[in-house]
Amino acid sequence: MDDLPFRLARRFRRQQEFAAASSPLSARLCGLIADWLGAGCGKDPLVDWLLAAAHPRASFEVPLLLLAGLHRDVLAGVADARPLGRYFPSAGGTLALDADDLAASLRQAILARREALAEFIAHATVQTNETARGLCWLLPVLFTGWPAIHLLDLGASAGLNLVADQRHYRLLHGEGNEGVLELGCGIPPQFVVHIEGPLVAPTTTAIPTIRSRIGCDLAPFILRSRREEQTLAAFVWGDQSERLARLRQGIAALHQLDESPVPVRLHQADLPDALPHILARHIGPLDDAPLVVFNTYLTTYLRDKGTALRLHLADWVRQHPQPVLWLQWEPPWQGPEPPRFGWLYWTADLWSNGRHRRWHLAWTHPHGNQLQWLPDWQAWANFWRQQQEP
Repeated sequence: MDDLPFRLARRFRRQQEFAAASSPLSARLCGLIADWLGAGCGKDPLVDWLLAAAHPRASFEVPLLLLAGLHRDVLAGVADARPLGRYFPSAGGTLALDADDLAASLRQAILARREALAEFIAHATVQTNETARGLCWLLPVLFTGWPAIHLLDLGASAGLNLVADQRHYRLLHGEGNEGVLELGCGIPPQFVVHIEGPLVAPTTTAIPTIRSRIGCDLAPFILRSRREEQTLAAFVWGDQSERLARLRQGIAALHQLDESPVPVRLHQADLPDALPHILARHIGPLDDAPLVVFNTYLTTYLRDKGTALRLHLADWVRQHPQPVLWLQWEPPWQGPEPPRFGWLYWTADLWSNGRHRRWHLAWTHPHGNQLQWLPDWQAWANFWRQQQEP
C-alpha cells in the first residue's frame, strides 16, 4: 500500500480536473479529498479509512464509487448525510460551494457512514451508463438503410442505452440552432448535442425495426426496485439535475418496454472472455437481420483495453453471414490525442460480404453532449449512399 496514497490522490485530482467544467460540486469534493490524501497516512483517520477501503479496488474506480456512495445516502435522506445534502441540488440543496462548512460536512458524512461506504466501495460496480450514449448506435444506423437490426450492448449496466430509439436527441451547431437534427421518438427535449464541423445528416430519421435488445455486463444492473433505481441515480453527479432527470426518463422508457414483444434482456458476462458465449447462445440464432454491437466507455475496465473483443467479433463474423456493425465510444488507447481532456473516439467497424472496413467518425465528450466530426464522417455517409444506389 506504500504508493496507494499517491495514486489515490492523483486519481481524485484528475477527477477534480475532469469534473470542473460540468460538475463543480464533484470537482470540489474530489479536490478536498485529494488535499486530505496529500497530507499522507497515519495523520488523519479519514485518510487511513479511505486507504483501507480502496485497497481491493482499482484506484481509478475509487473516486466514482465514493462520490456515488455519498450521493446515494444524500438521495435516500440518511440523517448523517443531511448536512452534506444541503450542497446537492439533486436533493434540493442550495448552499454555495464556498460555504465554510462544506469540508466539515463532507468529513462528517464519510466518517459517520464509513462502514456503509466501505461496503459500497468494496462491492458496487461503477455505473457509467450515461443515457445520452445511445446516440453511439442510433445515429449511425440511420445511414445504413437496413430495415431491421439486432442490438447488442457490451457493458450494458442497466440497459438504458438499448432504448435510445425511445428517447429524443437534438443535434445543434455550436451554441445556436443552426442545422438542427431531431432523432428518436421520445418527447423533446431530452438530449441536446452540440456539434463542431459540418452536419452530414442521414437521408431518413426512420429507425429500423429492432428485433432484439440484448445487453451483457459483469454485473448487470437489473432495475427491480426503487432502491436499485436510487443506486443507479447516485452515479449521476449531484449538481447535474438535468442528467438525473434524463436518467429517470430512461428508466421509465425501459420499463415501458418490459411488457413489449422486444424488451431489454440483460445477461451476466465477464468480458472479453465471455463474448463468444454471449454471441453463440444469445445472438447466433438471430440471423434475420444485421447485428449492431456497441460499447461506450467499457474498455477502461478491461485488462486488454478491448483487444480481445475485436478478435472474438472477427472470429464470429467468419462463421455467420449477416452484416455486423460495431460502434464504440472509447478512449484512444493507440492513436491521436483527443482534442480535449477525457474525450472519446467514436469508431465504426463493419464486416459485410467478406470485407472489413473501419471509420473514425468523431470525437465525443463522454456524456455525449458535444461532438467534433472527423473527415471519416463524410466518408461514412458516402459509403452508405453508394450502397443504396440502384
